[in-house]
Amino acid sequence: MIGQQYIGVDIGGTSTKIGLVDGQRELLDHSSIPTGPGRKPESLVDDIVTAIDRLTRTPPAAIGVGCPGPLSPSTGIVYNSPNIPGWENVPLRDLICERIGVSTVIGNDANVAALGQYIALPDDQKADLVLLTLGTGIGSGTIIDGQVFSGHHETGSEWGHCIVEIGGRPCPCGQRGCLEQYASASALAKIATERIGQGESSSLAGNVSAESIVEAVRNGDALAADIWSTACRYLAIAIINIQHAINPRYVFLGGGVSLSGQILLDNVVGHFQAQRWSAHNDQPTVRLAPLANMAGILGAAALARQHVTDD
Repeated sequence: MIGQQYIGVDIGGTSTKIGLVDGQRELLDHSSIPTGPGRKPESLVDDIVTAIDRLTRTPPAAIGVGCPGPLSPSTGIVYNSPNIPGWENVPLRDLICERIGVSTVIGNDANVAALGQYIALPDDQKADLVLLTLGTGIGSGTIIDGQVFSGHHETGSEWGHCIVEIGGRPCPCGQRGCLEQYASASALAKIATERIGQGESSSLAGNVSAESIVEAVRNGDALAADIWSTACRYLAIAIINIQHAINPRYVFLGGGVSLSGQILLDNVVGHFQAQRWSAHNDQPTVRLAPLANMAGILGAAALARQHVTDD
């Protein structure tokens, strides 16, 4: 296994990252392509195949793919991906495998990223964990006893769709009040734009983004600070629910929003400590994900490696 190489593909709502990883789990090279709104699966697969060809000189041992779900790892079918409109019952595994002729395995993108984070932990720190990926939407992955937990229907651990506000904002998944609609990058920008449009004063202007909101918070903008604090409070509520449902050692915050760093972690932990129970001292350690945006690639490659090993 040490001499073999694996491809990890991390499909996100905005961009898709492709990486070449060796048998010792080191990232050798990587590239990124736009996912594109409303894009046909076949078109994205064409670009993924082109990127793989550019990264490799010889065929990889296997390809692992993380994709927003819900999906079925056992059949290789993406049932529905709310953050990639139009993707319904897509045979993603077979589309890639047939094009390249290499064994391919797929998994929920956040589960795959969680596996990447777990593998990156020092051996004496490996333990049950949950990863929340704060990007275009909010994905989540759970690792229990070193294995991805996906549940009976293979669609478990969707903490981005836990309801944090009864009757709240509508979500593309069909529910209302999902965490994703309050603390994802797209939700932050949408909420800020709505409130500015309603006449609230703010230094934010033009195309509002999660990054511009963070910058405005640092510059003392009251509206941005309120939106940010509210998002962090909802994240804390979700983490408390995670604590009681799974009781992991770690909850990692990853994805693009986590690049804001300490301003995210401090706010989330502060809200968590203010709301958690006092019956028992069993709260998880909340951390910024150490691999940041590379976890998906490394986890997908690890999934591919496990697939070859299991076979």
